[in-house]
Amino acid sequence: MISIGRIMRLCLLGGNILVSLGFLCCSYSPYISPVEHSIWACSGLLFPFFFLLNLAFLLLWLIARRWFAMLPLLTLFVCWNATWTYCPINKPMESQKRTLKLLTYNVFNFSEGKDSILAYLNKSEADVICLQECTLDKQVKKALSSYPYYKHLALAGENGIACFSRFPILSAERISYESLNNGSMLYRLKVEDDTLLVVNNHLESNKLNSEDKEIYNHLLKSPNQKNVEKGGKLLLHKLADAVKIRAVQADSIAAFISRNSSPFMLVCGDFNDSPISYAHRVIGQGLQDAYAEGGSGLGISYNRDHFYFRIDHIFAGSAFRVLQCKVDRSIIASDHYPVWCILEY
Repeated sequence: MISIGRIMRLCLLGGNILVSLGFLCCSYSPYISPVEHSIWACSGLLFPFFFLLNLAFLLLWLIARRWFAMLPLLTLFVCWNATWTYCPINKPMESQKRTLKLLTYNVFNFSEGKDSILAYLNKSEADVICLQECTLDKQVKKALSSYPYYKHLALAGENGIACFSRFPILSAERISYESLNNGSMLYRLKVEDDTLLVVNNHLESNKLNSEDKEIYNHLLKSPNQKNVEKGGKLLLHKLADAVKIRAVQADSIAAFISRNSSPFMLVCGDFNDSPISYAHRVIGQGLQDAYAEGGSGLGISYNRDHFYFRIDHIFAGSAFRVLQCKVDRSIIASDHYPVWCILEY
């Protein structure tokens, strides 16, 4: 006769197997084409939940049945790259060589604290600043006069992107892809005897309106079956539609980067996608993820409506060594936090 204890262990083991499969699916979702399988491509958003569940099973088996702990340990090993990308642990490094500081910031059209943002940017000591959702007027130009070189691309809905630089901007070229409110630009900067390529991106948003965000918050407060089935499906389909659009944009950006490949290249901006996503993987191919190399912790860069994700990213070419990368939570004057990194070159 099978004991109750053995039945419970078998049920827990079955649950662990399902969690391991879910964790694997989340970790490798960046390799799923959002155009062909948009729903599955969104599974990376569930990465932290499956990571915590896998960790819980690991602790459970270490206490109850140590041999069973091999399953969550093996799963964690197979998913280690994704885990480190999502939540790295690095210490800042120092350098006696030449360094460059890049800052990227979605300023939300300066609508929640223009003076605060401009003061922060002036004190940032960044050499190159890339902004998204940025309008450009006399006040902005005057406040950032310490950056004598700048380029601004106006998009629909006051949704422009801009680059402010201490180095001369030799040229600016828009990366072609279909979008009304979003865009990407390549800037060529003269840095001593080198030409630095900087790509500034603002990819398609998830287009969740206030009603959608209310549904999401209600799901967090009351995650019962009815709410999940009704509200969850609605949100999932909206996210799937957006991730499909971003995939096409990401492919265009990646192809452009490949054609203009250079070890002296920096790619940054608001990707509107997490570190475990198709857009992050494709755009970052052949480049270093600055946060994974020099950041520490979750690095949540979006600060509204309980959406706890890092959706602003920086990538660096092989000519750079990432010394430090940080999501700066010292200023709350936008729905994003600024992200900056210090690079040795």
